[in-house]
Amino acid sequence: FLEQDAFIESYKKFKFIAAIDPYLNETADYFADIVLPACTIEKYEGPMDVTDQYEDATTLRMPPIPPMYQSKGDIDIYLDLCEKADILYGEGGYLDQLNSQLKLKDPYKLDLKTKPASVREIFDRWAKSAGYDEGVAFFEKNSVKVKPIPANKLYAPAWDKPYGGIRQRIYGEGLLKLQQQMQAAGAGEIYWQDYTALSTWREPTMNQSPPKYNLFLTSHKKIEFKQSRATFNALLNEVEPEQRVEMNTKTARTMGIGDGDQVWVESHNAVTGATKRVKAKAQLLEGIRPDTVSMSHHYGFWVHPVAKNGGPTPNSLFFTGEGYVSNTADQSFHVKVQITKA
Repeated sequence: FLEQDAFIESYKKFKFIAAIDPYLNETADYFADIVLPACTIEKYEGPMDVTDQYEDATTLRMPPIPPMYQSKGDIDIYLDLCEKADILYGEGGYLDQLNSQLKLKDPYKLDLKTKPASVREIFDRWAKSAGYDEGVAFFEKNSVKVKPIPANKLYAPAWDKPYGGIRQRIYGEGLLKLQQQMQAAGAGEIYWQDYTALSTWREPTMNQSPPKYNLFLTSHKKIEFKQSRATFNALLNEVEPEQRVEMNTKTARTMGIGDGDQVWVESHNAVTGATKRVKAKAQLLEGIRPDTVSMSHHYGFWVHPVAKNGGPTPNSLFFTGEGYVSNTADQSFHVKVQITKA
């Protein structure tokens, strides 16, 4: 994600923030005006399709127990909110959207004038509309419906034309016209340089940083965590309790850095000259390029007592703004860093 400071500043601009979350995380604790407690696994969710490329399966996530304490499932919360906001009923309302998104057929469509008695009823209607005679009870008994993938569906090119059969344009005259308009208006090159009619390579912004910033920073996610939402789980935190800067062994040793040493990671904005730096432990590996270092997400928290001392997030080293955002508002995470022993 983009730099952590930019997130914080953007939240400050909202007049009112409502958070739906199972935990009192940073967003809920620091910025939310109201927190609606959501449950975790004790809710209905789906339908979900899964595959191993040879078999397809459909399943529903079902609550093993009722929601704990004052929490509710997400759909229960949405139903209540939409009713209060007067967008639950009628054409175009939330119930109408459920009928559409779940592809409910008569006689199983939700009545647009009546709030469902439960979320289970919604999924019972979906299951029966999809051909499961027992309704949601089928999944309560069997959990999953598995069927083999037909031979003519095994290989995508046989049934799905590349790009959906759409012919892709090579020359984008509209982009060139936009570039010319910006030039005529006096915009700087940094704003129009990527508006080219033909795909054109240019040096990434980060390569304009001084030579001492000689390492590429990448970020990654660990298999133990769900994005950045589970570091405060005490059991998982025991497995991966802290941030580490993954470095190539040979590169680290030339800098006098050993495994477990504290290091400074400093990034540089090649446009503004601004720098940022964080401190974390080095982890020496053979499986990373000599010119690259990597830090994982999941850290950088300051609210939960289990997670707050885990070290920094790599997001605090990235930049937002000219040179680091593309013409389609995509965020670039291309920064170069220097590593020094702390």
